[in-house]
Amino acid sequence: IGVIDTLFDENVYFSEWVNYTNMLPDDIPVSTRDYEHGTAVSSIIVDGPTFNPHLDDGCGNFKVKHFGVASGNSFNSFSILRDISEIVVKNKDIKVWNLSLGSKLDINRNFISPEAAILDKIQFENDVIFVIAGTNLSPGETKVRSIGAPADSINSIIVNSVDMNKQPSSYSRKGPVLSFFIKPDISYYGGDAKEPMRVCTPRGESFVKGTSFAAPWISRKLSYLIDILGLSRNIAKALIINSATGWDKQQNDSSLVGHGVVPKKIKDVIYCADDE
Repeated sequence: IGVIDTLFDENVYFSEWVNYTNMLPDDIPVSTRDYEHGTAVSSIIVDGPTFNPHLDDGCGNFKVKHFGVASGNSFNSFSILRDISEIVVKNKDIKVWNLSLGSKLDINRNFISPEAAILDKIQFENDVIFVIAGTNLSPGETKVRSIGAPADSINSIIVNSVDMNKQPSSYSRKGPVLSFFIKPDISYYGGDAKEPMRVCTPRGESFVKGTSFAAPWISRKLSYLIDILGLSRNIAKALIINSATGWDKQQNDSSLVGHGVVPKKIKDVIYCADDE
């Protein structure tokens, strides 16, 4: 699985599973904080079920190619997009790319953001799929507002977060995109104040919450479907969305949870329920 994120600390226990490339220019100063987010995201992809046994998906462990394209506090989305197109072209063996970065600003109601449009083009031309975090409200915000770019990408799977009771997380932002595309596509567990997600950071064990930590679980499932079962990216995406939609009427607002919450176990994604 490809991870495009902030920097990765190569001193963590699972680093031999991660092939790391720092894409930041040499003149950008970095601090230990700039390694936390990216390292945490990769820890879930490589070994998430070990320290979150209640979310064991049956997919095993994954190798990661991690590209550090941003520092922790701010980044230029267009220089990152330039990096992304270069990275994807040079790594044709990777079909699933995890992107847990997003804008604090709301998307425009009337058009797709340039960032999302470029990602859609990259996916179409290279036969890859991006799993993108649905972006979060800032700490202290209570009023729900629209998702931020590039979570308005049509071809990607956009992942919002729910708590362990499958209710939208307090930090969720909402779709739709262009008034008729359901975004986010689906939701998954991203941690909340009562039950945060456990991750590994440069400082050791850490407890976090955010759509950034829901997306890697979906990347794991997609990689299993594409890289292990050999399905195409469109069939894999369809299976993920299908698994989130049951016969029961969707109780939650689809602009917050998308088509529904993906089941934890990969076998529930692959096999149809008896009533289908």
